[in-house]
Order: sequence, then C-alpha cells, then structure tokens
Amino acid sequence: MKVCSPEVVLKRAKPGCKVSVILIDWGVRESFHGVEYLNRQTVARSDYELIWLEFYDRRPEGLRKIVDSGVDGQPALDQWIVAGYGDAGIYSKHRLYNIGILAAQGEICVICDSDAMFTPTFIEKIIQGFAETPRAVIHLDEIRNNDHSFFPFRYPSLDEVRGKGCINWQGTISVGLDNHSDMLHKANYGACMAAKRADLIAVGGADEHLDYLGYVCGPYELTFRLMNYGLEERWLRDEYLYHTWHPNENSINTEYHGPHDGRFMSLRALEALADGRVLPCLENPWIARARRGERLELDAVLRLAADKEEPEWRNGNQPTSWDGVYWMKRDFEGFNLYVHKDRWYGLKVGEGAFNPRLAWRYRVLIETDNQEQTRQEIHYYNQLPTGLWDRMWVHPPHRLPIRVWRRLSKELARLF
Repeated sequence: MKVCSPEVVLKRAKPGCKVSVILIDWGVRESFHGVEYLNRQTVARSDYELIWLEFYDRRPEGLRKIVDSGVDGQPALDQWIVAGYGDAGIYSKHRLYNIGILAAQGEICVICDSDAMFTPTFIEKIIQGFAETPRAVIHLDEIRNNDHSFFPFRYPSLDEVRGKGCINWQGTISVGLDNHSDMLHKANYGACMAAKRADLIAVGGADEHLDYLGYVCGPYELTFRLMNYGLEERWLRDEYLYHTWHPNENSINTEYHGPHDGRFMSLRALEALADGRVLPCLENPWIARARRGERLELDAVLRLAADKEEPEWRNGNQPTSWDGVYWMKRDFEGFNLYVHKDRWYGLKVGEGAFNPRLAWRYRVLIETDNQEQTRQEIHYYNQLPTGLWDRMWVHPPHRLPIRVWRRLSKELARLF
C-alpha cells in the first residue's frame, strides 16, 4: 500500500539556472500572489526557477489558474510537485524542504514564505549577497502588518504594509535587525533563508526528527547547522519580504507542534547552537544518498517517498509530552542551560551533561520556569561572595523559593 501519491504536475528544464526558490504549502494557502511577485524580478527569468511543493493531495484552483495563464507572458512556475500525503497525517515541512533541495536545478536554494510579497530586486539581492559572501547562509527579515483590512489580499503598496498595523518596522530597518538584544526572536528566522545547494546537502538537508512535525520548525534549523559547518550567518539589511494578515497566520493553538522554547522556536534547532552538530538528528534517506555522491532523479525520489512508512505522522500517534533533555546554551556565565519537561536548568560548567535523574546530587543546580528567569538567577548566584555557597552546599539555591533566597542572599552579603 502506498503511503502517499506523489505527482510531478509540472517540470521545466532550467539549464544555467542560478537560484531555485522553494515555496511550500500544506493545504493552507488561499492566495498565490507570491508567485506573481516572484515572476516580476529585475534579473532574467532564466536565471532562477520557482518550485511549488504541496504536502497533501491537493492542487488548488487558484494556483492552477496562475500556472495556466502565466505571469506577464512567462511560465508562472517551473516545477509543481504534489507529495500527496493523506489528510489523516500531520504535515512535515522539512520533508518538503528536502524534496525541494533534491529537485532544485540552481546553485543557490532559497526557502521562503510562500505567501509573502517580494520586491523586484529580491532575487538580484540574493545573488549579489553570495557574490559578496560566498561561504554564507543568508537570511532576509519579513515586515509584517496585522491590520485585518488587508484580508482578502488586495495587492497593497509597500508603504501601506509599513504603515498602520505594522508591528516590526522602525522607519528604515526592521525591529529585529536594529541591534536588538533578542534578535533570535525579534528577527524572523523562518521567513527566508538561502544557501548553496551543495552546502545544504553536505549538512544532511533538513532534519526530519519528529520534533519538527507540524508548525514549530523552519529553515533556521538548517542555518544553525550550516554555521557549525563553517558558514557565516548574514542578514541582508537592504531587502525584505512583506506579509499581510490572514486568518490563522501563526497556527498557535490550532495545530500540532513539537517542543519549543516558549516563544515558538524549536528546542531541537536551538540545541544545535550549543552542541555544534552538523548532521541532522534524523537524516532524510535520499538526502543521505545525495550526500554520498549518488545522483537521484526527482521521479525516483517520489517513488521512494510513496513507499516510506511514516506511522508517527498519523494523527494521534504523536507524543503528548517530551521527556528529552535539550542543551540550550553553552557556558552562560559559567553555567550550561538546559530544558527538560518545560523546566529550565542552569548547571555548572564542568558537571557534564545534565541528567534529571541525578538532579538531587548536583551541588549547584538552578531551576526555573523560563530562560530569562534562569539567566537572572545565575546572575544573582555570581554576585554572591566567594565561598558562601561552599558553606551552604547542602541547601542549593534551587531548593529554596527564589523570593526567599534573594532576601536571604542580601542579608548574608552584608556579613561578608
């Protein structure tokens, strides 16, 4: 029995293509304006290809109309691939990324928001970025407007998107790129990532671990491992994507998701920043073959996908909680930070990897509800006089209510 019914709806040869833009859908897109914007670029249409990938067995009428009519006399898409999974399963964006990478004919792959607005210089700026920084993984931020009057989509001007209702524009730069102390969450790491196809394959493609099933996922997972591979993370500051409001645009509380840091960035992705891994936790088998030098045609990849059982993708087969330990930060003021079962821990560097079963043994273990609180408690710990903790090691700080410990530490500090 076939697991899915994939189909190549459209495929055009693009010899000499420089850029492959990978656009994905999981049965949610209502407007396909992004395809129109991407066909109106300053570079020649022969220099780039547009690849549309659908996870479910759907072929939206709106997309078909654009494909049938073309855009300004040019073919709207170069590849249209339907993975054909049944509606009873949870979608895997990372599976689509990997199929797109294998299908790509360009040297550079761009994974980006498929319902964004793009300026005419979008492709040009990406090509220019790699000319300036060949060993890079390039990101573009996305300017977002939450005014509901923009739905249904009506082709607003960029000034309108940056105007009333805009949540992250500073006048000349996005909030996330304006030297923000929390760029990781304020810049949109999931909006647009570009990297050399060869580099994407070298790091094993997108990680297909179960943690990335559903909407807590994204190309930033690749970014962090590409950085571990030796590439420079570069953000373009003179080019943006633009996005207007539509219903359920962030999927929060409506769709399945894996473990995240409380602000919807995947814990497993963030862990790569601490542990330095290059290869994925679960490598796609066809990407693995490509990494070993084997050439796989798209038709062969889709035949293999049709036969690959994915029982954990079926509705109801996903875990309801995560028992794993995630290493979130290496050596923050002398502590490694970990997450386990929605609790944050600070463990002294030199104690080895955090083992929750041995928590009672650790001489100093800070435990809180979130990352910010953990960092604050580490800071309090480091402000105390040297030697104080050694005399009180039988009562480590995480055993006391923090409000009590703060008061106690202030009183004790006066004595030393």
